[in-house]
Amino acid sequence: MADTKDCTQRVIITNGIVVSGGTEKKADILVENGRIVKTKANLLLGSLLRRAESELLDAEGCYVFPGFIDAFTRLGTEAFIPGETEPVCSPDNFESGTKAAIAGGTTSIINCAVQKKGQSLQDALDEQHASALNKSSCNYGFHIAVTSLGTAVQTDEEKAVENKEVKEETDTQKDVQKAKQKKEQSPNPAEVLKEQMTKTVMRGVSSYAVYMTGENIQLSDHEIFEILNAAKEHKALICCHCENADMVKHLVEEQLEHRRKRPSAHPLSRPPAVEAEAVGRFLTLAQLADIPVYILNVTAKQSLEQIKLAKKRGQNFFGGTCPHYLLLTDSSYRKGGFAGARFICNPPLRKKPDLKALQKELMRCKADGTPGTKDNAYIDLICSNHAVFDFAEQEKAAKKNFSKVAPGISGAQYRASLIFTAAHVGTEDESEKKELAAGFRLTPAQFSALMSENPAKIFGLYPGRGSLNRGAAADITVWDPSFSTIIDDNNNLHRGGYTPYEGIKIRGRAKYVLLNGKLCVKDGRVIEEHQGSYLFRKTGYPAFEQKT
Repeated sequence: MADTKDCTQRVIITNGIVVSGGTEKKADILVENGRIVKTKANLLLGSLLRRAESELLDAEGCYVFPGFIDAFTRLGTEAFIPGETEPVCSPDNFESGTKAAIAGGTTSIINCAVQKKGQSLQDALDEQHASALNKSSCNYGFHIAVTSLGTAVQTDEEKAVENKEVKEETDTQKDVQKAKQKKEQSPNPAEVLKEQMTKTVMRGVSSYAVYMTGENIQLSDHEIFEILNAAKEHKALICCHCENADMVKHLVEEQLEHRRKRPSAHPLSRPPAVEAEAVGRFLTLAQLADIPVYILNVTAKQSLEQIKLAKKRGQNFFGGTCPHYLLLTDSSYRKGGFAGARFICNPPLRKKPDLKALQKELMRCKADGTPGTKDNAYIDLICSNHAVFDFAEQEKAAKKNFSKVAPGISGAQYRASLIFTAAHVGTEDESEKKELAAGFRLTPAQFSALMSENPAKIFGLYPGRGSLNRGAAADITVWDPSFSTIIDDNNNLHRGGYTPYEGIKIRGRAKYVLLNGKLCVKDGRVIEEHQGSYLFRKTGYPAFEQKT
């Protein structure tokens, strides 16, 4: 009888330090058909390697992490600038942004799908799917940003009523009266929002975003409360960008009235108190709705104080931050000419005491604990909030005044390397450091929790992703800690032409990245593009229900 060919797709990672579930151990990993089959020291490889379709990856001297998860990105985003008629569009899209992400070890992103005026939640989701399909080099899911409760829940019937009223001169008064009666009988906005959430939850969306400030995206407290109540019925997670919109508007105008127009005025227009007040207010709304939530972009010591108060009163919720809030200070805005424009983001970069408070909080992370609980760190993950705009256009806008600059900072490509470097301070030559305001330490297990495991638990991906357990998807990052380089704009894979980290020395890179069991990155270079698939995420606040 002829031998039957073994068609199993098999990858074996050997000699690495496997970091998962709060532990570190020397072990090998066997992957078959896109899934982790076994993690064990000294696997018997001989018979496996003799079979067809086997690939051996040597991870000697490397950490083996669950593939990193970037829990909030803004690829292809638009920024609406006060006083301008057209939005500023990012040149960075799913093709370029996800290639940058996977080169840096990130195997999954969750991108923000901003609902445009007149769109339903389903329409916003469809538009994002069209942007990502067959273009993404890493796996992807979506948050849907609800931008206008009234517009968001407008039904087809209501649109028809509006059209009829516009054409009133050609209709009979009787027809118009009937149309108005139908409009009065239509479901209220909150009910229609729940219905739209039902449809998008069934399509794998488990989180939605709201903004307390921002042109064309800002919501009132009442609208946010309605969204929280709608999300509660579906056990969906609401993510909030917290800043006091009225105070931001007032303080921006104040800076301009005093002829402070350069980027250095940007942090003065959005001080920590503006963020902290909004964090406290949002957490109060969440308490009233009795629902866990996620706070985007915790940047200030004062915000941590508000978080601490809410934890003490028994609330369970999550918070995240970004590399630029941990490593860069507001001194960046005072660079010569208008170079400070490349650092403009919302909230702005903070001062060293804020950085130190955030770094200290990260060191409290329990690698084997449950994120979001009062006995764990107040910051549960580090995302990039990656959003890139053309720097030439930003610099041009800054010459008008700082408020005209589209806010956004890149980070998808270098997020892991920056944090890995900063968390091992003392191993580098101090004379070679540039602007990296770091002074904290993380264990490999803590690093894994913040970069992969906690995001998976919070956003409905665990244990299928964010773990190296048997049966999990083989999204794996083999990390070489011995590699070092200087960040150079010429090496950026995203579009936009710059990075705020140019000239900074970093340690560590992705030696290998497996995406769904397929080798896509080797020695920091993407060798297989467009291999990403859509992530269907589950609701139900799994972080509180799922034990490590």
